[in-house]
Order: sequence, then structure tokens, then C-alpha cells
Amino acid sequence: MIGVVLGLGFVLLLVALRAPLIAALGTAAGLLSTGAAFGVARLVFQDGHGAALPGFRSQGFLDGWAPVFFFAMIFAIAMDYTVFLLASAKEHYERSGDPREAMVGALAHSGRVIFAAAGVMVAVFCTFALSGPLPPKEMGIVLGVAVLLDAVLVRLVLLSVLLRLTGRAAWRTPAWLDRILPRVTFSHG
Repeated sequence: MIGVVLGLGFVLLLVALRAPLIAALGTAAGLLSTGAAFGVARLVFQDGHGAALPGFRSQGFLDGWAPVFFFAMIFAIAMDYTVFLLASAKEHYERSGDPREAMVGALAHSGRVIFAAAGVMVAVFCTFALSGPLPPKEMGIVLGVAVLLDAVLVRLVLLSVLLRLTGRAAWRTPAWLDRILPRVTFSHG
């Protein structure tokens, strides 16, 4: 399942952005958020660190449904932010041809929206963390931490830095790939 989700995420970014390096970076960044969320899940729900705060006793393991569910949800949410940020960067890059301007413009154009949307999602997930049964608590805490880490650190900081470091190479498409990929435009004017 993990391979299918990663493969589909990569293909989505590749078709939408027509840049293999950006598609690979966006997909890999999603794994960082997922890994961090699984680390929090282990610390809180398996090892019991901080379990008293949301008011439960650690059962010493994660429920069987949790890893697959969390991976799919976290990666889907991360991909949403990725497409939103990188589509804006692509639009700026197509206009200016400057990779620095593309990332600065994308952050200026979509950074606040991504941060605000993440804030709303974290608040909603925190309400699950305050519920009585353990499964909603797991869902609320793990997804809330994942969204916060993904939106703030991974998307708005790390991915932006990686694209800035890769420069024009991030936006290159090999000629053979350019011929077979469909054209998707994000321009609004």
C-alpha cells in the first residue's frame, strides 16, 4: 500500500508539474511528515509519554488499523499542501523563468493560506484528541501533529529550501518525458 500511495503521489506531481526532481522532492517530503507522525504515535500511544495530558493510559501498542490509516491520511493531506504550493511556484516560474522568484512568489501567494488551513485542521484534530475513546484520541493527536509539522516545517520551510538549492535543475524536464506528459496549466490569466 505504501508503494502504491508513493507511486501515485509521484505520478500526480509529475503530470501536474512536469518536473521529475520536484515530483521526487515533494513525494520524499511527504515521507518526512509521515515518519515524524509515526514517531509521535509511538512516543505517546505505545510508550505513554505525555499520555496523562489528553487523559488516557497507554496500552503499549498502536491499534492495528492505525499505521495504514495514518499513512494514507497524512500523505493525502501533505500532497494537498504540496500541490497547492508547487502549482503556485510553477505558475511564478513560467512567468519569470527565475527559480528564486518562483519560490518567493509561491510562498507569498500561498504560504498564509497553507498555514491558515493547517491551523484549522490542527484545531479540528485537537477536538478528537479531547474525546473519550482511545481511537479518536490517536487520530486527533497523530494527525494534528502531522499536519502541523508538515505545513510549517516540511512544506513552508524544508521544501522551499530544497527547491531554492536545486535552482533551475528542479524545473527541467527531459525531452523524452516532455513529449509523453500531458500539458497542465495553472495560470489564472
